Amino acid sequence: MRLALAFSSLVIGLVRKLSGANITISGEEVADSPVLFVANHFTRFETFVVPHMLYEEYGRVSRSLADDSVFVGTLGRFMRWVGTISNKNKARDCIIVEDLLKGSSDWIIYPEGYMVKNKRITFDNGEFCTHSPEYEGPIHTGAAVMALRAKMAQLRAKTHSKKDLKRFCSSMGIDADGIDTTLEVKVVPISITYYPIRPGKNRFLTWVNSIVQQRNTRMFEELEIEVNLLMDAHMNIRFGEAIHLDTYMESFLEDENLLYDWDNINAFIDTQRKVLTNTMMQRVYSQMQIHFDHLFILSLVTMPTVKVCPSYLKTLIYKNARSLRTFEDYNLHVELQKELFKMILDENYEPFSSAIDLATKQQILYQDSDGDYLFDRSLLEKEYPFHKVRVKNTLQVILNEIKWQEPIVQMAEENSHYSEQELKEDNFTHLQKSEWAYYESEYQLYYEKAPGKEEKGAPIVLYNNKNEVGLVFSHGYMASPEEIRTLAEYLFEKGINVYVPRLRGHGTDPEVLKSVSAQDWETDFERAFTAMRQVCSKVFIGGFSTGGLLALLHAAQYKVDGVIALNSALMLHDLRVSYVVPTLHFFNEMISYLNAKGIQEWIDNSHTEQPKVNYLKHLLSSVSELEKVMSKVEETIKDVTAPILIIQGDNDPTVKMESAQLIYDNVSSKDKKLLLLPREKHSILADKGHDEVFEAIERFMQNHI
Repeated sequence: MRLALAFSSLVIGLVRKLSGANITISGEEVADSPVLFVANHFTRFETFVVPHMLYEEYGRVSRSLADDSVFVGTLGRFMRWVGTISNKNKARDCIIVEDLLKGSSDWIIYPEGYMVKNKRITFDNGEFCTHSPEYEGPIHTGAAVMALRAKMAQLRAKTHSKKDLKRFCSSMGIDADGIDTTLEVKVVPISITYYPIRPGKNRFLTWVNSIVQQRNTRMFEELEIEVNLLMDAHMNIRFGEAIHLDTYMESFLEDENLLYDWDNINAFIDTQRKVLTNTMMQRVYSQMQIHFDHLFILSLVTMPTVKVCPSYLKTLIYKNARSLRTFEDYNLHVELQKELFKMILDENYEPFSSAIDLATKQQILYQDSDGDYLFDRSLLEKEYPFHKVRVKNTLQVILNEIKWQEPIVQMAEENSHYSEQELKEDNFTHLQKSEWAYYESEYQLYYEKAPGKEEKGAPIVLYNNKNEVGLVFSHGYMASPEEIRTLAEYLFEKGINVYVPRLRGHGTDPEVLKSVSAQDWETDFERAFTAMRQVCSKVFIGGFSTGGLLALLHAAQYKVDGVIALNSALMLHDLRVSYVVPTLHFFNEMISYLNAKGIQEWIDNSHTEQPKVNYLKHLLSSVSELEKVMSKVEETIKDVTAPILIIQGDNDPTVKMESAQLIYDNVSSKDKKLLLLPREKHSILADKGHDEVFEAIERFMQNHI
């Protein structure tokens, strides 16, 4: 059978590559002992994919049950060849238990008994139940029965003679020869989740329909959903913690004679089958991967109004995602494991736009004349035929998957009581605390004490809720927020909120730069940008030197009211950056080589114009991260379309004057201004004549409010 499984795995692997199927495994390590896997069931191809992934990832041979209706023709012969048996096979229980006892193969069982297309799972009268025309009632307990019987046979094999063991096994229809007494059968829950679930035409479906004309049939529905899932969705297979069966046998084993009494054995199994089944399914359902669509529909149904403002819905989803990350032992999609900055900043954030599009196509949402949406709850709750619900009411299916998890539903209900303004201010506060936590952790690592608000590295947030205009303005490489303080205070006095983020690795100790990347700096800027977007109706972004480059990067990605770039470091006088670094594709290898030759990894910066603000030395390796920012700006600068003010000192000793002209020539902004000032220093915010710079920035902002 291993040969058949290897061939099957090869075929499925080829299909994965051709279809682009995104299948991942997560969770616990799979136990070495024979395993009875129990899983939820939503698609037909799970019968093939799960054994394939077990073989590909762990080299494990596994068999599974399948609906008797598929055992016809070539498909039926293939399934028998790879070890799959019909759920109506009278000897199935004996075959499964015997395989587990001998360690010849694992088994995969779907206790729900059918594809639960509506994902309607409830917990009624102490049992998990499914609800459909296929079956209405508790989850089947057959898997638990087989696990308990296998455990009993193992116990007999370890403690009794071969004659007794054969008699016991024969009573269960099992061949006692070959039972491995060193093995320990375990039950492992598997949670299978798909994201996103989207109905719709696909090429394969169009081709099938042109041949067999099956548009309104059950087969067509299954192809529409399952081919789309295979081609466009992420399938997560999560292995839960193994369930040890010893704990279910303790009361029974108090009297060894019970192992000989079949009436007692059957009575014991009858009492424990439901207990074990509940444990198995609780672990299966609780480890389903929670993704963006879950939060979208949960936020939508808990909103207090029928009218749905997209900005309010986004803010509520953001709050719910934040709250969810504080919960323990939940399986979160990678998208929800990090801050959803892009959802707040990007008007066309794909997961949100896709969910809105699905809701409007299925008429759960429809747009009004104001550009907002109206929510038709009755259509979301409408009952559709079981075999069409995945296509006709997809969001109802997604809601059913999450709504039995009461702590998450309660969280969403509590958050929905806040107004949009309250949620935004709460998110604003959260983002500030989040940045401070990064700073505090970094600071304490080197100074063994908590930092104060007056430290040079402390982020600067000047905010008045009466101000409608905000500016996010970043410091440069090797510097700290302190270099922006005077400008920030000047603008705040003029009625402009200002957020000066701290780029990680700055304002503490230069050693930190060893573990900081350019992506970290982008994230730091994005966090501050998201915070300001929550509380200001108009938001400008800018920065000094490297900070100006970060502003340009974000202006290329998101809508902003204006961009301010001061002495932005796109072209430098220092040849180590402007010539050497861009031509070295293997920069890290170069650093290792230089270190091996005894060449210092630190670059002296004791000549800095602002020794109280800047580092006096910095890492040669961190220069490569600066170069990454520069290269990325060069690639994306054409996408900047917002009004922009570029200020440059004509004799800047660090940044070439041509840098400003390069920015001016390459942005696509129709409204752009280049201001060249006679300056001998790089630090024009602290140099003589800084008032002229401040006034130019304020004037630019006022002109674009």
